[in-house]
Amino acid sequence: MTRIYWLLFGLISRLNAAEILAVSPIAAASHWNVMSSVLEALVARGHKITVVSPFPRKTPHENYTHVDISKYVPFAIAQPWDKVIGVFKPPTACLKFLNENQQHTCETTYNLPEFRQVLQSKRFDVVITELLASRCDLYLASHLGIPQVTIMSSQMLTWYQDYFDSPSIPSYLTPLNSPYPKPETFFQRFWSLVDYSSISLYFKHIDSGATQMGRKYFGDDQPDAEALLRNVSIVFMNTHSSFDLHKPMATNFVEVGGIHLKPQKPLPIDIQKVIDNAEHGVIYFNLGSVTRMQDMPIHIQNAIKEGVAELPQTILWKFETDEPMDGQPKNVFTKKWFPQYDVIRHPNVKLFITHGGNSGTIEAISAGVPVLGFPLYFDQPRNLKLFEYWGSGLYVDYSNFTKEDFVHKIKRIISDQKFKENAVQLSRRFHDRPSSPQDLVVYWMEYVLRHGGAHHLKSHAVDTPWMQYFMLDFMGLAAVAILSLSYFFYSVFMFFKKSSFLLKYKNE
Repeated sequence: MTRIYWLLFGLISRLNAAEILAVSPIAAASHWNVMSSVLEALVARGHKITVVSPFPRKTPHENYTHVDISKYVPFAIAQPWDKVIGVFKPPTACLKFLNENQQHTCETTYNLPEFRQVLQSKRFDVVITELLASRCDLYLASHLGIPQVTIMSSQMLTWYQDYFDSPSIPSYLTPLNSPYPKPETFFQRFWSLVDYSSISLYFKHIDSGATQMGRKYFGDDQPDAEALLRNVSIVFMNTHSSFDLHKPMATNFVEVGGIHLKPQKPLPIDIQKVIDNAEHGVIYFNLGSVTRMQDMPIHIQNAIKEGVAELPQTILWKFETDEPMDGQPKNVFTKKWFPQYDVIRHPNVKLFITHGGNSGTIEAISAGVPVLGFPLYFDQPRNLKLFEYWGSGLYVDYSNFTKEDFVHKIKRIISDQKFKENAVQLSRRFHDRPSSPQDLVVYWMEYVLRHGGAHHLKSHAVDTPWMQYFMLDFMGLAAVAILSLSYFFYSVFMFFKKSSFLLKYKNE
Protein backbone atom coordinates (compact mmCIF):
# COMPACT_ATOMS: atom_id res chain seq x y z
CA MET A 1 0.00 0.00 0.00
CA THR A 2 2.82 2.37 0.92
CA ARG A 3 4.57 1.66 -2.38
CA ILE A 4 1.38 2.46 -4.32
CA TYR A 5 1.01 5.74 -2.41
CA TRP A 6 4.51 6.87 -3.31
CA LEU A 7 4.06 5.82 -6.93
CA LEU A 8 0.88 7.90 -7.12
CA PHE A 9 2.59 10.80 -5.36
CA GLY A 10 5.48 10.67 -7.82
CA LEU A 11 3.11 10.54 -10.78
CA ILE A 12 1.11 13.54 -9.52
CA SER A 13 4.31 15.47 -8.88
CA ARG A 14 5.47 14.84 -12.43
CA LEU A 15 2.13 15.87 -13.90
CA ASN A 16 2.22 19.12 -11.92
CA ALA A 17 5.92 19.76 -12.47
CA ALA A 18 6.71 23.37 -13.33
CA GLU A 19 9.34 24.59 -15.79
CA ILE A 20 11.55 26.98 -13.82
CA LEU A 21 14.22 29.28 -15.24
CA ALA A 22 16.95 30.40 -12.83
CA VAL A 23 19.86 32.81 -13.37
CA SER A 24 22.78 33.19 -10.96
CA PRO A 25 24.15 36.77 -10.89
CA ILE A 26 27.77 36.30 -9.78
CA ALA A 27 30.49 33.64 -9.72
CA ALA A 28 30.76 33.48 -5.93
CA ALA A 29 30.43 30.17 -4.09
CA SER A 30 28.69 31.68 -1.05
CA HIS A 31 25.91 33.09 -3.24
CA TRP A 32 25.62 29.92 -5.28
CA ASN A 33 25.35 27.75 -2.14
CA VAL A 34 22.10 29.51 -1.28
CA MET A 35 20.59 29.56 -4.77
CA SER A 36 21.56 25.97 -5.53
CA SER A 37 19.97 24.83 -2.26
CA VAL A 38 16.71 26.51 -3.27
CA LEU A 39 16.87 24.86 -6.69
CA GLU A 40 17.69 21.43 -5.27
CA ALA A 41 14.63 21.60 -3.00
CA LEU A 42 12.50 22.22 -6.10
CA VAL A 43 14.20 19.46 -8.11
CA ALA A 44 13.57 17.03 -5.23
CA ARG A 45 9.90 18.01 -5.42
CA GLY A 46 9.81 17.02 -9.09
CA HIS A 47 10.02 20.42 -10.77
CA LYS A 48 12.18 20.98 -13.85
CA ILE A 49 14.96 23.52 -13.58
CA THR A 50 16.95 25.27 -16.29
CA VAL A 51 19.73 27.27 -14.64
CA VAL A 52 22.28 29.70 -16.03
CA SER A 53 25.35 29.72 -13.78
CA PRO A 54 29.10 29.18 -13.68
CA PHE A 55 28.65 26.19 -11.32
CA PRO A 56 27.76 22.91 -13.11
CA ARG A 57 25.85 20.31 -11.10
CA LYS A 58 28.19 17.57 -9.85
CA THR A 59 25.82 14.75 -10.79
CA PRO A 60 23.44 14.92 -13.78
CA HIS A 61 19.69 14.91 -13.16
CA GLU A 62 16.90 14.46 -15.69
CA ASN A 63 15.05 17.50 -14.32
CA TYR A 64 18.09 19.77 -14.24
CA THR A 65 19.43 21.55 -17.33
CA HIS A 66 22.56 23.67 -16.95
CA VAL A 67 23.70 26.51 -19.20
CA ASP A 68 27.37 26.97 -18.32
CA ILE A 69 28.81 30.50 -18.28
CA SER A 70 31.96 29.69 -16.26
CA LYS A 71 34.21 30.63 -19.22
CA TYR A 72 32.73 34.10 -19.49
CA VAL A 73 32.49 35.49 -15.94
CA PRO A 74 35.21 36.25 -13.36
CA PHE A 75 35.23 34.21 -10.14
CA ALA A 76 35.37 36.09 -6.84
CA ILE A 77 38.11 34.05 -5.17
CA ALA A 78 41.68 34.66 -3.96
CA GLN A 79 41.56 38.42 -4.42
CA PRO A 80 44.56 40.64 -3.57
CA TRP A 81 44.46 42.30 -0.15
CA ASP A 82 44.46 45.81 -1.65
CA LYS A 83 41.38 44.97 -3.70
CA VAL A 84 39.58 43.44 -0.73
CA ILE A 85 40.16 46.50 1.44
CA GLY A 86 40.00 49.14 -1.29
CA VAL A 87 37.09 47.80 -3.37
CA PHE A 88 35.08 45.35 -1.29
CA LYS A 89 35.17 47.22 2.03
CA PRO A 90 33.85 50.74 1.12
CA PRO A 91 30.06 50.37 0.69
CA THR A 92 29.72 52.37 -2.52
CA ALA A 93 32.84 50.82 -4.09
CA CYS A 94 31.59 47.32 -3.24
CA LEU A 95 28.13 48.06 -4.61
CA LYS A 96 29.67 49.38 -7.84
CA PHE A 97 31.83 46.25 -8.15
CA LEU A 98 28.84 43.96 -7.63
CA ASN A 99 26.70 46.00 -10.02
CA GLU A 100 29.29 45.80 -12.78
CA ASN A 101 29.70 42.04 -12.28
CA GLN A 102 25.97 41.37 -12.34
CA GLN A 103 25.42 43.51 -15.43
CA HIS A 104 28.29 41.63 -17.08
CA THR A 105 26.54 38.34 -16.23
CA CYS A 106 23.28 39.65 -17.71
CA GLU A 107 25.01 40.79 -20.89
CA THR A 108 26.86 37.47 -21.18
CA THR A 109 23.67 35.47 -20.64
CA TYR A 110 21.54 37.46 -23.09
CA ASN A 111 24.20 37.17 -25.81
CA LEU A 112 24.76 33.44 -25.33
CA PRO A 113 23.35 31.37 -28.25
CA GLU A 114 22.62 28.41 -25.94
CA PHE A 115 20.52 30.63 -23.72
CA ARG A 116 18.57 32.19 -26.54
CA GLN A 117 17.85 28.68 -27.84
CA VAL A 118 16.55 27.72 -24.39
CA LEU A 119 14.18 30.72 -24.40
CA GLN A 120 12.85 29.74 -27.80
CA SER A 121 12.49 26.00 -27.13
CA LYS A 122 10.94 25.94 -23.64
CA ARG A 123 7.84 27.41 -22.08
CA PHE A 124 8.64 28.50 -18.52
CA ASP A 125 6.24 29.02 -15.62
CA VAL A 126 8.38 31.16 -13.28
CA VAL A 127 11.79 32.85 -13.15
CA ILE A 128 14.14 32.78 -10.15
CA THR A 129 16.96 35.31 -9.85
CA GLU A 130 19.02 36.67 -6.98
CA LEU A 131 18.54 40.24 -5.78
CA LEU A 132 22.09 41.51 -5.60
CA ALA A 133 23.25 44.75 -7.15
CA SER A 134 21.34 45.15 -10.43
CA ARG A 135 17.83 44.65 -11.74
CA CYS A 136 18.95 43.67 -15.24
CA ASP A 137 17.89 40.03 -14.89
CA LEU A 138 14.33 40.94 -13.87
CA TYR A 139 13.56 41.55 -17.53
CA LEU A 140 13.39 37.81 -18.18
CA ALA A 141 10.10 37.40 -16.31
CA SER A 142 8.77 40.60 -17.89
CA HIS A 143 9.68 39.39 -21.39
CA LEU A 144 8.20 35.93 -20.82
CA GLY A 145 5.10 37.29 -19.06
CA ILE A 146 5.46 34.97 -16.05
CA PRO A 147 5.87 35.45 -12.26
CA GLN A 148 9.18 36.53 -10.76
CA VAL A 149 10.65 35.01 -7.58
CA THR A 150 13.91 36.26 -6.09
CA ILE A 151 16.50 35.20 -3.52
CA MET A 152 18.65 37.26 -1.19
CA SER A 153 21.71 35.25 -0.18
CA SER A 154 22.33 37.69 2.67
CA GLN A 155 20.29 39.66 5.15
CA MET A 156 18.16 42.51 3.80
CA LEU A 157 20.03 44.51 1.15
CA THR A 158 19.61 48.14 2.15
CA TRP A 159 19.18 49.55 -1.36
CA TYR A 160 16.21 47.28 -2.11
CA GLN A 161 14.32 47.72 1.13
CA ASP A 162 11.91 50.54 0.32
CA TYR A 163 10.91 49.00 -3.01
CA PHE A 164 9.02 46.31 -1.08
CA ASP A 165 7.57 48.54 1.65
CA SER A 166 10.01 47.05 4.17
CA PRO A 167 11.33 50.41 5.35
CA SER A 168 14.71 50.78 6.99
CA ILE A 169 14.17 53.04 9.98
CA PRO A 170 17.58 54.46 10.98
CA SER A 171 16.43 55.25 14.51
CA TYR A 172 16.58 51.54 15.43
CA LEU A 173 17.77 49.63 12.34
CA THR A 174 21.17 49.74 10.68
CA PRO A 175 22.14 49.36 7.00
CA LEU A 176 23.79 46.12 5.93
CA ASN A 177 27.24 47.75 5.84
CA SER A 178 26.98 49.13 9.38
CA PRO A 179 29.66 48.08 11.92
CA TYR A 180 27.01 47.57 14.65
CA PRO A 181 23.70 45.68 14.68
CA LYS A 182 21.60 48.54 16.04
CA PRO A 183 22.22 52.26 16.70
CA GLU A 184 22.65 53.00 20.40
CA THR A 185 23.77 56.66 20.40
CA PHE A 186 22.81 59.89 18.67
CA PHE A 187 25.83 59.70 16.37
CA GLN A 188 25.13 56.05 15.46
CA ARG A 189 21.57 56.98 14.53
CA PHE A 190 22.92 59.91 12.52
CA TRP A 191 25.36 57.70 10.59
CA SER A 192 22.69 55.06 10.05
CA LEU A 193 20.59 57.72 8.34
CA VAL A 194 23.56 58.93 6.28
CA ASP A 195 24.59 55.40 5.26
CA TYR A 196 21.05 54.38 4.38
CA SER A 197 20.38 57.51 2.30
CA SER A 198 23.72 57.52 0.49
CA ILE A 199 23.75 53.83 -0.48
CA SER A 200 20.10 53.93 -1.62
CA LEU A 201 20.65 57.00 -3.80
CA TYR A 202 23.92 55.62 -5.14
CA PHE A 203 22.19 52.41 -6.21
CA LYS A 204 19.61 54.37 -8.21
CA HIS A 205 22.49 56.15 -9.92
CA ILE A 206 24.70 53.19 -10.84
CA ASP A 207 21.90 50.81 -11.87
CA SER A 208 20.41 53.09 -14.51
CA GLY A 209 21.98 50.75 -17.06
CA ALA A 210 19.58 47.95 -16.08
CA THR A 211 16.68 49.64 -17.89
CA GLN A 212 18.83 50.30 -20.95
CA MET A 213 19.93 46.66 -21.06
CA GLY A 214 16.40 45.35 -20.67
CA ARG A 215 15.14 47.46 -23.55
CA LYS A 216 18.18 46.61 -25.69
CA TYR A 217 17.54 42.87 -25.53
CA PHE A 218 13.78 42.65 -25.02
CA GLY A 219 12.31 45.70 -26.74
CA ASP A 220 11.74 49.41 -26.20
CA ASP A 221 8.32 48.72 -24.71
CA GLN A 222 9.86 47.14 -21.60
CA PRO A 223 9.13 49.09 -18.38
CA ASP A 224 11.60 50.87 -16.14
CA ALA A 225 13.60 48.52 -13.89
CA GLU A 226 12.04 50.04 -10.75
CA ALA A 227 8.60 48.98 -11.94
CA LEU A 228 9.85 45.42 -12.45
CA LEU A 229 11.25 45.28 -8.94
CA ARG A 230 7.83 46.11 -7.57
CA ASN A 231 6.46 43.19 -9.57
CA VAL A 232 8.39 40.50 -7.62
CA SER A 233 6.04 37.91 -6.12
CA ILE A 234 8.16 36.31 -3.37
CA VAL A 235 11.59 37.08 -1.88
CA PHE A 236 13.44 34.23 -0.14
CA MET A 237 15.88 35.69 2.41
CA ASN A 238 18.90 33.79 3.73
CA THR A 239 18.44 34.99 7.30
CA HIS A 240 16.31 34.36 10.36
CA SER A 241 14.91 36.69 13.01
CA SER A 242 16.16 34.39 15.78
CA PHE A 243 19.60 36.02 15.39
CA ASP A 244 19.18 39.00 13.07
CA LEU A 245 17.37 41.76 14.94
CA HIS A 246 13.73 41.83 13.91
CA LYS A 247 12.75 44.40 11.31
CA PRO A 248 9.48 45.20 9.54
CA MET A 249 9.17 43.02 6.44
CA ALA A 250 6.57 42.82 3.72
CA THR A 251 4.26 39.79 3.67
CA ASN A 252 5.89 38.38 0.56
CA PHE A 253 9.29 38.03 2.28
CA VAL A 254 10.07 34.50 3.47
CA GLU A 255 13.02 33.73 5.78
CA VAL A 256 14.88 30.58 4.69
CA GLY A 257 18.12 31.10 6.60
CA GLY A 258 19.98 27.81 6.83
CA ILE A 259 18.65 26.31 3.63
CA HIS A 260 22.21 25.49 2.56
CA LEU A 261 22.88 23.43 5.71
CA LYS A 262 23.34 19.71 5.07
CA PRO A 263 22.98 16.67 7.39
CA GLN A 264 26.19 15.81 9.22
CA LYS A 265 28.62 13.48 7.47
CA PRO A 266 31.58 11.56 8.91
CA LEU A 267 34.77 13.61 8.86
CA PRO A 268 37.74 12.54 6.74
CA ILE A 269 39.91 10.17 8.75
CA ASP A 270 42.89 12.54 9.11
CA ILE A 271 40.73 15.43 10.35
CA GLN A 272 38.75 13.16 12.69
CA LYS A 273 41.99 11.86 14.20
CA VAL A 274 43.40 15.35 14.80
CA ILE A 275 40.19 16.57 16.49
CA ASP A 276 39.80 13.44 18.64
CA ASN A 277 43.42 13.62 19.82
CA ALA A 278 43.31 17.32 20.72
CA GLU A 279 43.62 17.19 24.52
CA HIS A 280 42.63 20.84 25.04
CA GLY A 281 40.14 21.04 22.22
CA VAL A 282 40.23 22.53 18.75
CA ILE A 283 39.99 26.02 17.26
CA TYR A 284 38.83 26.15 13.65
CA PHE A 285 40.25 29.08 11.62
CA ASN A 286 38.84 30.01 8.19
CA LEU A 287 38.63 33.44 6.57
CA GLY A 288 36.73 32.36 3.47
CA SER A 289 37.67 32.01 -0.19
CA VAL A 290 37.82 35.64 -1.29
CA THR A 291 40.92 36.40 0.80
CA ARG A 292 43.84 34.01 1.15
CA MET A 293 45.79 34.04 4.40
CA GLN A 294 49.09 34.32 2.53
CA ASP A 295 47.86 37.53 0.86
CA MET A 296 47.23 39.34 4.16
CA PRO A 297 49.76 41.90 5.48
CA ILE A 298 52.84 40.17 6.88
CA HIS A 299 52.50 41.77 10.33
CA ILE A 300 49.00 40.31 10.69
CA GLN A 301 50.11 36.87 9.48
CA ASN A 302 53.01 36.86 11.94
CA ALA A 303 50.86 38.11 14.83
CA ILE A 304 48.30 35.35 14.20
CA LYS A 305 50.96 32.62 14.01
CA GLU A 306 52.76 33.87 17.12
CA GLY A 307 49.46 34.18 18.94
CA VAL A 308 48.11 30.68 18.21
CA ALA A 309 51.52 29.18 19.06
CA GLU A 310 50.91 30.33 22.67
CA LEU A 311 47.63 28.43 22.92
CA PRO A 312 47.21 24.87 24.21
CA GLN A 313 44.46 24.12 21.68
CA THR A 314 45.01 22.48 18.29
CA ILE A 315 44.33 24.88 15.40
CA LEU A 316 42.67 23.63 12.22
CA TRP A 317 43.69 26.32 9.75
CA LYS A 318 42.34 26.59 6.20
CA PHE A 319 45.47 27.51 4.23
CA GLU A 320 44.90 27.79 0.48
CA THR A 321 48.29 26.85 -0.97
CA ASP A 322 50.25 23.68 -1.58
CA GLU A 323 53.35 25.39 -0.18
CA PRO A 324 54.04 24.73 3.53
CA MET A 325 53.22 27.59 5.89
CA ASP A 326 56.30 29.62 6.70
CA GLY A 327 56.98 29.37 10.43
CA GLN A 328 54.00 27.07 11.02
CA PRO A 329 53.38 26.56 14.76
CA LYS A 330 53.49 22.97 16.06
CA ASN A 331 49.85 23.06 17.16
CA VAL A 332 48.59 24.07 13.70
CA PHE A 333 47.12 21.57 11.21
CA THR A 334 46.54 23.00 7.72
CA LYS A 335 44.52 21.93 4.69
CA LYS A 336 43.36 23.74 1.55
CA TRP A 337 39.79 22.74 2.32
CA PHE A 338 37.83 21.55 5.35
CA PRO A 339 34.22 20.35 5.53
CA GLN A 340 33.52 23.41 7.66
CA TYR A 341 30.00 22.75 8.89
CA ASP A 342 30.87 19.17 9.87
CA VAL A 343 34.03 20.33 11.64
CA ILE A 344 32.42 23.01 13.80
CA ARG A 345 29.66 20.60 14.90
CA HIS A 346 32.24 18.32 16.53
CA PRO A 347 31.93 18.62 20.34
CA ASN A 348 35.68 19.07 20.75
CA VAL A 349 35.69 22.30 18.69
CA LYS A 350 35.80 25.15 21.20
CA LEU A 351 35.92 28.18 18.90
CA PHE A 352 35.35 29.23 15.29
CA ILE A 353 37.48 32.13 13.99
CA THR A 354 35.70 33.50 10.92
CA HIS A 355 35.53 36.52 8.60
CA GLY A 356 31.75 36.61 9.04
CA GLY A 357 30.34 35.71 5.63
CA ASN A 358 26.61 35.17 5.84
CA SER A 359 26.71 31.42 5.16
CA GLY A 360 29.47 30.83 7.72
CA THR A 361 27.60 32.98 10.21
CA ILE A 362 24.51 30.79 9.86
CA GLU A 363 26.62 27.63 10.16
CA ALA A 364 28.15 28.87 13.41
CA ILE A 365 24.73 29.74 14.82
CA SER A 366 23.30 26.38 13.81
CA ALA A 367 26.26 24.49 15.29
CA GLY A 368 26.07 26.39 18.60
CA VAL A 369 29.79 27.21 18.55
CA PRO A 370 31.25 30.47 19.97
CA VAL A 371 32.83 32.81 17.45
CA LEU A 372 35.78 35.18 17.26
CA GLY A 373 35.09 37.53 14.37
CA PHE A 374 37.75 38.80 11.98
CA PRO A 375 35.68 40.86 9.51
CA LEU A 376 37.15 42.25 6.32
CA TYR A 377 34.46 44.00 4.28
CA PHE A 378 30.85 44.99 3.65
CA ASP A 379 28.26 43.07 5.72
CA GLN A 380 30.82 41.06 7.72
CA PRO A 381 31.27 43.55 10.61
CA ARG A 382 27.51 43.70 11.22
CA ASN A 383 27.17 39.92 10.97
CA LEU A 384 29.87 39.42 13.59
CA LYS A 385 28.66 42.16 15.90
CA LEU A 386 25.46 40.13 16.21
CA PHE A 387 27.48 37.46 18.06
CA GLU A 388 28.69 40.11 20.49
CA TYR A 389 25.11 41.35 20.87
CA TRP A 390 23.87 37.87 21.78
CA GLY A 391 26.90 37.15 23.98
CA SER A 392 28.23 34.24 21.93
CA GLY A 393 31.36 35.82 20.49
CA LEU A 394 33.83 38.68 20.24
CA TYR A 395 35.39 40.70 17.46
CA VAL A 396 38.90 41.81 16.39
CA ASP A 397 39.71 44.63 13.99
CA TYR A 398 42.39 44.03 11.35
CA SER A 399 43.14 47.79 11.15
CA ASN A 400 44.61 47.83 14.68
CA PHE A 401 45.32 44.13 15.06
CA THR A 402 47.68 43.00 17.83
CA LYS A 403 48.75 39.56 18.97
CA GLU A 404 47.93 40.43 22.58
CA ASP A 405 44.34 41.43 21.84
CA PHE A 406 43.87 38.40 19.58
CA VAL A 407 45.11 35.90 22.18
CA HIS A 408 43.28 37.63 25.04
CA LYS A 409 39.92 37.34 23.28
CA ILE A 410 40.48 33.70 22.33
CA LYS A 411 41.29 32.80 25.93
CA ARG A 412 38.36 34.80 27.23
CA ILE A 413 35.85 33.03 24.97
CA ILE A 414 37.19 29.54 25.75
CA SER A 415 37.52 30.09 29.50
CA ASP A 416 34.16 31.80 30.05
CA GLN A 417 31.40 29.19 29.79
CA LYS A 418 28.81 31.93 29.16
CA PHE A 419 29.93 32.24 25.54
CA LYS A 420 29.21 28.56 24.89
CA GLU A 421 25.91 28.69 26.79
CA ASN A 422 24.75 31.70 24.76
CA ALA A 423 25.84 30.02 21.51
CA VAL A 424 23.80 26.92 22.36
CA GLN A 425 20.78 29.06 23.25
CA LEU A 426 21.09 30.92 19.94
CA SER A 427 21.24 27.59 18.11
CA ARG A 428 18.10 26.34 19.86
CA ARG A 429 16.19 29.46 18.81
CA PHE A 430 17.44 29.13 15.26
CA HIS A 431 16.24 25.54 14.94
CA ASP A 432 12.92 26.12 16.72
CA ARG A 433 10.67 26.81 13.71
CA PRO A 434 7.49 25.19 12.39
CA SER A 435 8.83 24.33 8.93
CA SER A 436 12.21 23.64 7.39
CA PRO A 437 13.62 26.17 4.90
CA GLN A 438 13.25 23.57 2.14
CA ASP A 439 9.56 23.06 2.91
CA LEU A 440 9.00 26.83 2.94
CA VAL A 441 10.65 27.21 -0.46
CA VAL A 442 8.53 24.41 -1.97
CA TYR A 443 5.30 25.71 -0.45
CA TRP A 444 5.73 29.33 -1.51
CA MET A 445 7.04 28.49 -4.99
CA GLU A 446 4.02 26.30 -5.61
CA TYR A 447 1.79 29.00 -4.09
CA VAL A 448 3.10 31.41 -6.74
CA LEU A 449 2.50 28.80 -9.43
CA ARG A 450 -1.03 28.02 -8.23
CA HIS A 451 -2.06 31.69 -8.20
CA GLY A 452 -0.11 32.98 -11.18
CA GLY A 453 2.00 35.17 -8.89
CA ALA A 454 1.50 36.50 -5.37
CA HIS A 455 0.74 40.14 -5.98
CA HIS A 456 -2.12 40.09 -3.46
CA LEU A 457 0.45 39.57 -0.69
CA LYS A 458 2.27 42.79 -1.47
CA SER A 459 1.65 46.05 0.30
CA HIS A 460 -0.32 48.70 -1.60
CA ALA A 461 2.47 51.06 -0.62
CA VAL A 462 4.69 49.76 -3.45
CA ASP A 463 2.37 51.44 -5.97
CA THR A 464 1.81 54.58 -3.93
CA PRO A 465 3.66 57.73 -5.08
CA TRP A 466 6.21 58.79 -2.48
CA MET A 467 4.51 62.13 -1.86
CA GLN A 468 1.30 60.29 -0.93
CA TYR A 469 3.21 57.56 0.99
CA PHE A 470 4.71 60.15 3.33
CA MET A 471 1.46 62.22 3.19
CA LEU A 472 3.44 65.21 1.98
CA ASP A 473 0.45 66.31 -0.14
CA PHE A 474 -1.76 66.35 2.96
CA MET A 475 0.88 68.07 5.08
CA GLY A 476 1.42 70.61 2.30
CA LEU A 477 -2.31 71.34 2.12
CA ALA A 478 -2.51 71.51 5.91
CA ALA A 479 0.45 73.92 5.99
CA VAL A 480 -1.19 76.15 3.36
CA ALA A 481 -4.49 76.08 5.31
CA ILE A 482 -2.78 76.91 8.61
CA LEU A 483 -0.76 79.71 7.05
CA SER A 484 -3.86 81.08 5.30
CA LEU A 485 -5.90 81.05 8.51
CA SER A 486 -3.02 82.55 10.44
CA TYR A 487 -2.74 85.32 7.87
CA PHE A 488 -6.50 85.86 7.95
CA PHE A 489 -6.64 86.18 11.75
CA TYR A 490 -3.54 88.34 11.73
CA SER A 491 -5.14 90.65 9.14
CA VAL A 492 -8.36 90.84 11.19
CA PHE A 493 -6.41 91.55 14.33
CA MET A 494 -4.38 94.29 12.63
CA PHE A 495 -7.58 95.79 11.15
CA PHE A 496 -9.26 96.07 14.52
CA LYS A 497 -6.08 97.27 16.15
CA LYS A 498 -5.71 99.98 13.53
CA SER A 499 -9.41 100.90 13.76
CA SER A 500 -9.16 101.17 17.54
CA PHE A 501 -6.10 103.36 17.26
CA LEU A 502 -7.79 105.69 14.73
CA LEU A 503 -10.95 105.96 16.84
CA LYS A 504 -8.91 106.82 19.92
CA TYR A 505 -6.89 109.41 17.99
CA LYS A 506 -10.11 111.02 16.60
CA ASN A 507 -11.69 111.25 20.07
CA GLU A 508 -8.59 112.99 21.40
